[in-house]
Amino acid sequence: MFNYKIVLIGDFGTGKTSLIRRYVDNSFSEEYISSIGVSISKKSLIANINEQKYDSTMMIWDIEGQTDFKPILTHYLNGAKGFVIVADLTREKTIESIKGHIELCQKTIPNLPICIAFNKSDLNHDEIEIENYKNIDSNIVGIFRTSAKDDNCVKELFELLNNEIVKRLVQ
Repeated sequence: MFNYKIVLIGDFGTGKTSLIRRYVDNSFSEEYISSIGVSISKKSLIANINEQKYDSTMMIWDIEGQTDFKPILTHYLNGAKGFVIVADLTREKTIESIKGHIELCQKTIPNLPICIAFNKSDLNHDEIEIENYKNIDSNIVGIFRTSAKDDNCVKELFELLNNEIVKRLVQ
């Protein structure tokens, strides 16, 4: 049994909390409530590594998107085994922030697996070539167009990250 922490990072309003609610509780709300500080959710999973199954518990940290005080933010990142960077496809500024979020993760704890969620794919947005983001950092293990509302690629994102983390823990 593996117990580990992941952290969702992104600008405010990108849908971090909605992704977690969709994944953990299979629910979605249109109501926007800004996260304050940190909220922690838990999900039990099974990782499949080389035809072997491993039980794991993912502790999912949802940190506020408006944390400008970096020492507090890095404190929340400590102890993580992986990261999900969340951007809002309808807001270019949040997409431009991806690189900075990755740099902060790498500076705090280098060489951990990172997934990028281009969220709100159910809404009208400009097309972007998400493959271009694979080369930002060698630790990016997956890039997804997600929608917490439509439940698009949410499970796939968290399961890929779980498998990658457990694979690193068993080696």
